Amino acid sequence: MRPVKVFLNYLARYWYVLVGIIVGAYISTKLRLYVAVLLGDAVNTAVGGGKESLLLNFALMIIGVTAVSAVFQFVVSYGGQWIAQRVAYDLRRDLFSSVESKSFRFHESVSSGDLTSRSTMDVEAVRRVLGIGLPQLLTTSFLLVLAVYTLYTINMKFVLIFLATVPVLLTLTVILAVKQEPLWDKIRLKYGAMTSWLQQNILGYRVVRAYNAEERQTQVFRSLTQDYLENYVEVSRIRSIISPLLSLVVSLATASLLVYGGFGYTAGGITIGSLESAIYVYTLILSPIRFYGQLVVLFENAMAGMRRLIEVMYAQDESNENTQGIDADNIKGEVVFEDVWLSQRGKQILRGVSLRVAPEEVVGIVGESGSGKSSLVQLVPRFYDPDRGRVLIDGVDVKSYNTKSLRRRIGYVSQDIVLFSGTIYDNIALGAFDPKPEEVREAARIARLDEFIESLPEGYSTMVGERGITLSVGQRQRVAIARAILSKPKILILDDPTSNLDAETEMAIKDALRLRFKGCTVLLVTHRLSMLNLTSRVVVLKEGKIVEDGDVRTLMQSNGEFSRLFGAKQRVAG
Repeated sequence: MRPVKVFLNYLARYWYVLVGIIVGAYISTKLRLYVAVLLGDAVNTAVGGGKESLLLNFALMIIGVTAVSAVFQFVVSYGGQWIAQRVAYDLRRDLFSSVESKSFRFHESVSSGDLTSRSTMDVEAVRRVLGIGLPQLLTTSFLLVLAVYTLYTINMKFVLIFLATVPVLLTLTVILAVKQEPLWDKIRLKYGAMTSWLQQNILGYRVVRAYNAEERQTQVFRSLTQDYLENYVEVSRIRSIISPLLSLVVSLATASLLVYGGFGYTAGGITIGSLESAIYVYTLILSPIRFYGQLVVLFENAMAGMRRLIEVMYAQDESNENTQGIDADNIKGEVVFEDVWLSQRGKQILRGVSLRVAPEEVVGIVGESGSGKSSLVQLVPRFYDPDRGRVLIDGVDVKSYNTKSLRRRIGYVSQDIVLFSGTIYDNIALGAFDPKPEEVREAARIARLDEFIESLPEGYSTMVGERGITLSVGQRQRVAIARAILSKPKILILDDPTSNLDAETEMAIKDALRLRFKGCTVLLVTHRLSMLNLTSRVVVLKEGKIVEDGDVRTLMQSNGEFSRLFGAKQRVAG
């Protein structure tokens, strides 16, 4: 969609405020120009006519008209800021909702820094053009139109001088817009890259310090900021050339007015009051005309921002979540993969995988890194859909279920534990609907987290920091386990949460499987032989295919792929 069209659609939501701004701008401008007429009349009547006693009346009238004009100008300014904040709020809300609903493939194709810059810098550009640009645009436009009429009532040649400047001003404005448009697009791309690099280095500061890589990372950031700086300097250079030219054209027009008015007064065709009125009108016009150059910058900036927002909000995304499908509340938990094929980023991940997991069965999934283990289990909650084949739950294709309902019945604990800024309580209760405090505490107890939480000064109200940075890796994993316990799933996916596991967290997972997940179907991706003792059977993946399927003892004795992966570990343990 065109950015201007989308921009106007958001603006149209508050048409009633916009109408008020337009009316206020018209009345305010009309009154400001009426002051010019009063000044001319004051000079002609009071001074030229020798009636100095009327000066006070004119002064009071000018003060009164200016005061009323100021009231309407307040309406314009406040209305512009109000509508700007509302549109910015709508854009941020819609952008966030759009990002949250996008497919996993979409999130893998864009950086978090780029999305952050769109929700901040780009939305701010739209807010500025409405909060600053809209009131000025309306006021200046009315001023130019009404100034023509006011000058016409004074002297027709004053209008001709004024109109002679308009084509030149418009030409300079168009040049400014054309020169800046591609630069603003580059500036936004560089800003997104800068933000992404900054976020990565803030989150990974320990790794940077550990490898003494500060100088290298700083050099990369300098390169990114240098490109950003050069584009901004070029914008400033263009603006610095054209903006003074706009003022110069207006000044030449004002000088022409003075020359003509002076000769006209000498010849007797123009009164001193008329010349005073015309000069006052030009004085009013001078500053707003200069603003037209800034307005072009604001508008180009905002449209560049809108284009980037539209790229996300209206992007053709392959996410096809089912909102009208079958309710999954009463599923039993049978999971079947039928000849499943999956590719990601041009690479074939799964190759004809067929597997049946009975209700309440605990199945381990093992294999070397890159064999497709995580990709396989992520098909169950529809993080991805297979290119070919089907995934069935209780004999029904997962695509036929209401996606949100399906995910409510699936617990998911991954290796990359994500906690959000907030309290420990809120992070545990993330996926539960209105849980009771005692349920949250019971989930924490089973996850072996309750004693640690209660030892904290603020207990469950303790803030965990961004990404749970104040907690250890094991503690974050146990929060994720407690979160899964509280969701009361029918199918539990443990996607390699044990790779960096401490002994206490491993026991927490075992306790959870024994006490709370006994009636669940469990898909356990792991590299730990000790965890596989909890399973009834193990599936071995290699290069996207199932190469072995059986219980731990049988697979270990078969001298196959499983024995190759875990045999050495068992010998060391023995």
